[in-house]
Amino acid sequence: MSLAVQKEPPAADEALDLDGLIQQLMLAISVNPDTAEVRRKADEFLMTVPPQRALSAAKALSHAYPFYVPTMDDASAGRLALSLSQLSELVLRARLTASRARQPNILLACAPKSASTFIAAALCKALGVGQVSLALPTYTPYSSSMLGANLRNQETDELALMRHGLNGAGYVAQHHVRCTPYLCRQIELYNIRPIVTIRNYFDTLMSLDDMFMEWRQAKQSGNPHYFDDGLPADYTAMDPVDRYHLLVDANCIWYVQFLLNWRKCEAAGLVKPLWVSYEKDFLGDKAGLGERIADFVGREFVNPQRIAETFGDTSNGKKLRLNKGVSGRGSDIPSVIRDKVHGIMSRYRSEGDLSPLLGEDD
Repeated sequence: MSLAVQKEPPAADEALDLDGLIQQLMLAISVNPDTAEVRRKADEFLMTVPPQRALSAAKALSHAYPFYVPTMDDASAGRLALSLSQLSELVLRARLTASRARQPNILLACAPKSASTFIAAALCKALGVGQVSLALPTYTPYSSSMLGANLRNQETDELALMRHGLNGAGYVAQHHVRCTPYLCRQIELYNIRPIVTIRNYFDTLMSLDDMFMEWRQAKQSGNPHYFDDGLPADYTAMDPVDRYHLLVDANCIWYVQFLLNWRKCEAAGLVKPLWVSYEKDFLGDKAGLGERIADFVGREFVNPQRIAETFGDTSNGKKLRLNKGVSGRGSDIPSVIRDKVHGIMSRYRSEGDLSPLLGEDD
Protein backbone atom coordinates (compact mmCIF):
# COMPACT_ATOMS: atom_id res chain seq x y z
CA MET A 1 0.00 0.00 0.00
CA SER A 2 1.29 3.46 -0.89
CA LEU A 3 0.35 6.47 1.21
CA ALA A 4 2.01 9.00 -1.08
CA VAL A 5 0.19 12.35 -1.05
CA GLN A 6 -0.98 13.67 -4.41
CA LYS A 7 -1.65 17.36 -5.06
CA GLU A 8 -5.03 17.19 -6.79
CA PRO A 9 -7.80 17.27 -4.14
CA PRO A 10 -11.09 15.38 -4.47
CA ALA A 11 -14.33 17.18 -5.27
CA ALA A 12 -16.03 18.86 -2.30
CA ASP A 13 -19.01 16.49 -2.17
CA GLU A 14 -16.73 13.45 -2.45
CA ALA A 15 -14.57 14.78 0.38
CA LEU A 16 -17.61 15.22 2.62
CA ASP A 17 -18.81 11.69 1.90
CA LEU A 18 -15.36 10.29 2.59
CA ASP A 19 -15.07 12.23 5.83
CA GLY A 20 -18.37 10.74 6.97
CA LEU A 21 -17.22 7.21 6.15
CA ILE A 22 -13.95 7.77 7.99
CA GLN A 23 -15.81 8.99 11.07
CA GLN A 24 -18.11 5.96 11.01
CA LEU A 25 -15.20 3.55 10.77
CA MET A 26 -13.27 5.36 13.50
CA LEU A 27 -16.17 4.91 15.91
CA ALA A 28 -16.71 1.28 14.90
CA ILE A 29 -13.11 0.16 15.33
CA SER A 30 -12.58 2.12 18.56
CA VAL A 31 -14.65 -0.42 20.52
CA ASN A 32 -13.60 -3.56 18.65
CA PRO A 33 -11.47 -5.92 20.78
CA ASP A 34 -10.37 -7.96 17.75
CA THR A 35 -7.17 -6.27 16.58
CA ALA A 36 -6.77 -8.58 13.58
CA GLU A 37 -10.29 -7.74 12.38
CA VAL A 38 -9.68 -4.03 12.87
CA ARG A 39 -6.47 -4.25 10.86
CA ARG A 40 -8.22 -6.12 8.03
CA LYS A 41 -11.20 -3.74 7.87
CA ALA A 42 -9.04 -0.62 8.09
CA ASP A 43 -6.63 -1.84 5.41
CA GLU A 44 -9.52 -2.77 3.13
CA PHE A 45 -11.06 0.66 3.61
CA LEU A 46 -7.79 2.43 2.81
CA MET A 47 -7.63 0.57 -0.49
CA THR A 48 -10.85 2.38 -1.50
CA VAL A 49 -9.59 5.82 -0.53
CA PRO A 50 -8.21 8.17 -3.24
CA PRO A 51 -4.40 8.19 -3.03
CA GLN A 52 -4.29 11.87 -2.11
CA ARG A 53 -6.42 11.14 0.98
CA ALA A 54 -4.80 7.87 2.03
CA LEU A 55 -2.40 9.38 4.58
CA SER A 56 -5.04 11.52 6.29
CA ALA A 57 -7.43 8.56 6.45
CA ALA A 58 -4.76 6.24 7.86
CA LYS A 59 -3.86 8.89 10.43
CA ALA A 60 -7.49 9.14 11.54
CA LEU A 61 -7.90 5.37 11.89
CA SER A 62 -4.69 5.07 13.90
CA HIS A 63 -5.92 7.90 16.11
CA ALA A 64 -9.12 5.97 16.76
CA TYR A 65 -7.45 2.62 17.48
CA PRO A 66 -4.19 2.60 19.46
CA PHE A 67 -2.94 -0.70 17.98
CA TYR A 68 -3.51 0.05 14.31
CA VAL A 69 -0.86 0.97 11.79
CA PRO A 70 -1.60 0.44 8.09
CA THR A 71 -0.01 -2.39 6.17
CA MET A 72 2.55 -0.96 3.75
CA ASP A 73 5.87 -1.72 2.14
CA ASP A 74 9.18 -0.73 3.72
CA ALA A 75 9.75 2.11 1.28
CA SER A 76 6.41 3.76 2.12
CA ALA A 77 7.04 3.28 5.84
CA GLY A 78 10.50 4.81 5.44
CA ARG A 79 9.06 7.96 3.88
CA LEU A 80 6.90 8.42 6.98
CA ALA A 81 9.66 7.64 9.48
CA LEU A 82 10.08 10.00 12.42
CA SER A 83 13.30 10.65 14.29
CA LEU A 84 13.56 11.06 18.05
CA SER A 85 14.44 14.71 17.52
CA GLN A 86 11.29 15.26 15.45
CA LEU A 87 9.18 13.49 18.06
CA SER A 88 10.66 15.67 20.82
CA GLU A 89 9.76 18.79 18.86
CA LEU A 90 6.19 17.62 18.27
CA VAL A 91 5.75 16.75 21.95
CA LEU A 92 7.06 20.18 22.94
CA ARG A 93 4.69 21.89 20.53
CA ALA A 94 1.75 19.79 21.75
CA ARG A 95 2.51 20.54 25.40
CA LEU A 96 2.95 24.22 24.64
CA THR A 97 -0.31 24.48 22.72
CA ALA A 98 -2.36 22.43 25.17
CA SER A 99 -0.99 24.33 28.16
CA ARG A 100 -2.26 27.62 26.67
CA ALA A 101 -5.63 26.40 25.43
CA ARG A 102 -8.61 28.25 26.88
CA GLN A 103 -11.03 25.40 27.45
CA PRO A 104 -12.65 23.68 30.46
CA ASN A 105 -10.66 20.53 31.29
CA ILE A 106 -12.14 18.61 34.21
CA LEU A 107 -10.73 15.53 35.93
CA LEU A 108 -13.38 13.86 38.08
CA ALA A 109 -11.11 11.94 40.44
CA CYS A 110 -13.55 9.62 42.10
CA ALA A 111 -13.81 6.92 44.69
CA PRO A 112 -15.87 4.14 43.04
CA LYS A 113 -19.63 4.33 43.67
CA SER A 114 -19.55 8.00 44.67
CA ALA A 115 -22.09 8.91 41.94
CA SER A 116 -19.15 9.74 39.68
CA THR A 117 -20.66 8.30 36.49
CA PHE A 118 -23.81 10.32 37.02
CA ILE A 119 -21.87 13.48 37.91
CA ALA A 120 -19.57 13.12 34.88
CA ALA A 121 -22.52 12.80 32.50
CA ALA A 122 -24.26 15.77 34.13
CA LEU A 123 -21.13 17.92 33.82
CA CYS A 124 -20.72 16.99 30.15
CA LYS A 125 -24.32 18.04 29.53
CA ALA A 126 -24.03 21.27 31.51
CA LEU A 127 -20.75 22.30 29.85
CA GLY A 128 -21.56 20.98 26.40
CA VAL A 129 -18.35 18.95 26.19
CA GLY A 130 -17.54 15.28 25.65
CA GLN A 131 -16.34 12.69 28.13
CA VAL A 132 -12.86 11.35 27.47
CA SER A 133 -10.30 8.98 28.92
CA LEU A 134 -7.06 10.45 30.21
CA ALA A 135 -5.81 6.98 31.15
CA LEU A 136 -5.65 5.61 27.60
CA PRO A 137 -5.08 7.23 24.20
CA THR A 138 -8.45 5.97 22.97
CA TYR A 139 -11.15 7.50 20.77
CA THR A 140 -13.99 7.14 23.28
CA PRO A 141 -14.01 6.67 27.08
CA TYR A 142 -15.95 3.44 26.53
CA SER A 143 -13.04 1.77 24.75
CA SER A 144 -11.35 0.82 28.03
CA SER A 145 -13.56 -2.17 28.76
CA MET A 146 -13.69 -3.38 25.14
CA LEU A 147 -9.90 -3.21 24.80
CA GLY A 148 -9.33 -5.09 28.06
CA ALA A 149 -7.95 -2.21 30.12
CA ASN A 150 -10.34 -2.04 33.08
CA LEU A 151 -7.94 -3.67 35.54
CA ARG A 152 -5.19 -1.13 34.81
CA ASN A 153 -4.51 1.56 37.37
CA GLN A 154 -6.17 4.63 35.88
CA GLU A 155 -3.07 6.80 35.82
CA THR A 156 -3.02 9.62 33.31
CA ASP A 157 -1.45 8.95 29.92
CA GLU A 158 0.40 11.93 28.45
CA LEU A 159 -0.59 11.17 24.88
CA ALA A 160 -4.20 11.28 26.03
CA LEU A 161 -3.56 14.53 27.90
CA MET A 162 -2.15 16.10 24.74
CA ARG A 163 -4.76 14.86 22.29
CA HIS A 164 -7.70 15.97 24.45
CA GLY A 165 -5.97 19.16 25.54
CA LEU A 166 -5.87 20.10 21.85
CA ASN A 167 -9.52 19.35 21.07
CA GLY A 168 -10.55 23.02 21.22
CA ALA A 169 -13.63 22.36 23.34
CA GLY A 170 -12.62 20.91 26.69
CA TYR A 171 -13.61 17.67 28.35
CA VAL A 172 -14.69 15.75 31.42
CA ALA A 173 -12.59 12.72 32.39
CA GLN A 174 -13.80 10.35 35.11
CA HIS A 175 -11.11 8.22 36.74
CA HIS A 176 -10.51 6.26 39.93
CA VAL A 177 -7.08 7.77 40.36
CA ARG A 178 -4.98 8.46 43.44
CA CYS A 179 -3.11 11.72 43.55
CA THR A 180 0.68 11.90 43.31
CA PRO A 181 3.13 14.81 42.97
CA TYR A 182 3.65 13.69 39.35
CA LEU A 183 -0.08 13.91 38.61
CA CYS A 184 -0.20 17.33 40.25
CA ARG A 185 2.45 18.61 37.85
CA GLN A 186 0.46 17.26 34.89
CA ILE A 187 -2.68 18.93 36.24
CA GLU A 188 -0.83 22.25 36.41
CA LEU A 189 0.74 21.93 32.97
CA TYR A 190 -2.44 20.96 31.15
CA ASN A 191 -4.76 23.37 33.02
CA ILE A 192 -6.95 20.66 34.50
CA ARG A 193 -9.56 21.30 37.18
CA PRO A 194 -9.67 18.28 39.52
CA ILE A 195 -12.96 17.51 41.30
CA VAL A 196 -12.59 14.81 43.98
CA THR A 197 -15.67 12.81 44.98
CA ILE A 198 -15.81 10.77 48.18
CA ARG A 199 -18.39 8.59 49.96
CA ASN A 200 -18.84 6.61 53.17
CA TYR A 201 -16.97 3.32 52.68
CA PHE A 202 -19.65 1.09 54.21
CA ASP A 203 -22.30 2.53 51.88
CA THR A 204 -19.82 2.00 49.06
CA LEU A 205 -19.45 -1.70 49.91
CA MET A 206 -23.19 -2.24 49.61
CA SER A 207 -23.33 -0.36 46.31
CA LEU A 208 -20.32 -2.18 44.88
CA ASP A 209 -21.81 -5.54 45.75
CA ASP A 210 -25.12 -4.60 44.12
CA MET A 211 -23.32 -3.58 40.93
CA PHE A 212 -21.21 -6.73 40.68
CA MET A 213 -24.16 -8.99 41.43
CA GLU A 214 -26.16 -7.31 38.67
CA TRP A 215 -23.29 -7.55 36.18
CA ARG A 216 -22.89 -11.24 36.86
CA GLN A 217 -26.52 -12.36 36.97
CA ALA A 218 -26.38 -14.25 33.69
CA LYS A 219 -24.49 -17.52 34.02
CA GLN A 220 -21.72 -17.83 31.44
CA SER A 221 -18.97 -20.34 30.96
CA GLY A 222 -15.56 -19.36 32.19
CA ASN A 223 -15.25 -15.94 33.76
CA PRO A 224 -15.85 -13.35 30.99
CA HIS A 225 -16.14 -10.49 33.51
CA TYR A 226 -12.75 -11.13 35.12
CA PHE A 227 -10.89 -8.41 33.23
CA ASP A 228 -13.68 -5.96 34.07
CA ASP A 229 -13.87 -6.46 37.83
CA GLY A 230 -11.15 -8.99 38.82
CA LEU A 231 -13.62 -11.11 40.81
CA PRO A 232 -13.84 -14.93 40.92
CA ALA A 233 -16.35 -16.73 38.73
CA ASP A 234 -18.44 -17.93 41.69
CA TYR A 235 -18.93 -14.43 43.15
CA THR A 236 -22.72 -14.50 42.85
CA ALA A 237 -22.91 -17.89 44.61
CA MET A 238 -20.90 -16.72 47.61
CA ASP A 239 -22.42 -15.90 50.98
CA PRO A 240 -22.91 -12.08 51.34
CA VAL A 241 -20.46 -11.91 54.24
CA ASP A 242 -17.84 -13.73 52.16
CA ARG A 243 -18.43 -11.27 49.31
CA TYR A 244 -17.87 -8.32 51.66
CA HIS A 245 -14.68 -9.93 52.96
CA LEU A 246 -13.46 -10.29 49.40
CA LEU A 247 -14.25 -6.67 48.50
CA VAL A 248 -12.60 -5.32 51.65
CA ASP A 249 -9.49 -7.41 50.99
CA ALA A 250 -9.38 -6.15 47.42
CA ASN A 251 -9.93 -2.43 47.86
CA CYS A 252 -10.04 -1.10 51.43
CA ILE A 253 -6.49 0.26 51.49
CA TRP A 254 -6.97 1.78 48.02
CA TYR A 255 -9.86 3.89 49.36
CA VAL A 256 -7.73 5.05 52.29
CA GLN A 257 -4.84 5.99 50.00
CA PHE A 258 -7.22 7.72 47.59
CA LEU A 259 -8.43 10.09 50.32
CA LEU A 260 -5.03 10.59 51.95
CA ASN A 261 -3.14 11.10 48.70
CA TRP A 262 -5.39 13.93 47.54
CA ARG A 263 -5.32 15.54 50.98
CA LYS A 264 -1.55 15.26 51.37
CA CYS A 265 -0.90 16.74 47.92
CA GLU A 266 -3.35 19.54 48.67
CA ALA A 267 -1.68 20.25 52.03
CA ALA A 268 1.69 20.39 50.27
CA GLY A 269 0.36 23.08 47.95
CA LEU A 270 0.69 20.87 44.87
CA VAL A 271 -2.99 20.84 43.89
CA LYS A 272 -6.23 22.65 44.72
CA PRO A 273 -9.10 20.22 44.12
CA LEU A 274 -12.79 20.83 44.61
CA TRP A 275 -14.06 18.30 47.15
CA VAL A 276 -17.51 16.81 46.63
CA SER A 277 -19.14 14.68 49.32
CA TYR A 278 -21.72 12.16 48.14
CA GLU A 279 -23.73 12.65 51.31
CA LYS A 280 -23.41 16.40 51.95
CA ASP A 281 -23.16 17.75 48.42
CA PHE A 282 -24.61 15.35 45.86
CA LEU A 283 -27.53 14.20 48.02
CA GLY A 284 -27.72 17.53 49.80
CA ASP A 285 -27.47 21.02 48.35
CA LYS A 286 -27.30 20.54 44.57
CA ALA A 287 -27.82 24.26 43.93
CA GLY A 288 -24.93 25.07 46.22
CA LEU A 289 -22.83 22.39 44.54
CA GLY A 290 -23.63 23.93 41.16
CA GLU A 291 -22.40 27.31 42.39
CA ARG A 292 -19.18 25.80 43.72
CA ILE A 293 -18.46 23.92 40.50
CA ALA A 294 -19.20 26.99 38.37
CA ASP A 295 -16.77 29.07 40.42
CA PHE A 296 -14.18 26.31 40.26
CA VAL A 297 -14.41 25.60 36.52
CA GLY A 298 -15.07 29.20 35.51
CA ARG A 299 -18.39 30.90 34.93
CA GLU A 300 -17.33 31.78 31.42
CA PHE A 301 -17.65 28.05 30.70
CA VAL A 302 -20.67 26.97 32.74
CA ASN A 303 -23.84 28.32 34.35
CA PRO A 304 -24.42 27.18 37.98
CA GLN A 305 -28.16 26.88 37.49
CA ARG A 306 -27.57 24.61 34.50
CA ILE A 307 -25.38 22.33 36.65
CA ALA A 308 -28.01 22.17 39.40
CA GLU A 309 -30.68 21.29 36.82
CA THR A 310 -28.62 18.47 35.34
CA PHE A 311 -27.79 17.11 38.80
CA GLY A 312 -31.48 17.17 39.68
CA ASP A 313 -32.47 15.10 36.64
CA THR A 314 -32.18 11.44 37.70
CA SER A 315 -34.45 10.08 34.96
CA ASN A 316 -31.50 8.27 33.41
CA GLY A 317 -29.94 7.30 36.73
CA LYS A 318 -30.05 3.54 36.18
CA LYS A 319 -28.01 3.76 32.98
CA LEU A 320 -25.56 6.10 34.71
CA ARG A 321 -25.05 3.67 37.63
CA LEU A 322 -26.93 5.77 40.15
CA ASN A 323 -27.96 2.74 42.21
CA LYS A 324 -30.17 3.67 45.19
CA GLY A 325 -29.12 7.29 45.45
CA VAL A 326 -29.31 7.31 49.26
CA SER A 327 -26.94 7.37 52.22
CA GLY A 328 -26.85 5.11 55.26
CA ARG A 329 -27.09 1.76 53.48
CA GLY A 330 -23.85 0.68 55.13
CA SER A 331 -25.59 0.37 58.50
CA ASP A 332 -26.60 -3.12 57.39
CA ILE A 333 -22.98 -4.24 56.95
CA PRO A 334 -22.30 -7.09 59.45
CA SER A 335 -20.26 -6.19 62.52
CA VAL A 336 -17.49 -8.65 61.55
CA ILE A 337 -16.95 -6.65 58.34
CA ARG A 338 -17.15 -3.30 60.12
CA ASP A 339 -14.55 -4.47 62.63
CA LYS A 340 -12.31 -5.64 59.81
CA VAL A 341 -12.53 -2.29 58.03
CA HIS A 342 -11.82 -0.38 61.24
CA GLY A 343 -8.81 -2.61 61.86
CA ILE A 344 -7.37 -1.90 58.43
CA MET A 345 -8.04 1.82 58.46
CA SER A 346 -6.79 2.27 62.01
CA ARG A 347 -3.25 1.67 60.72
CA TYR A 348 -3.53 4.94 58.78
CA ARG A 349 -5.15 7.15 61.43
CA SER A 350 -1.86 8.91 62.13
CA GLU A 351 -1.76 9.97 58.45
CA GLY A 352 -5.00 11.93 58.45
CA ASP A 353 -8.72 12.17 59.18
CA LEU A 354 -10.60 9.17 57.75
CA SER A 355 -14.07 10.20 58.95
CA PRO A 356 -15.35 10.82 55.37
CA LEU A 357 -14.87 7.07 54.82
CA LEU A 358 -15.89 5.76 58.23
CA GLY A 359 -18.63 8.23 59.10
CA GLU A 360 -18.61 10.85 61.81
CA ASP A 361 -19.97 8.39 64.39
CA ASP A 362 -17.06 5.99 63.79
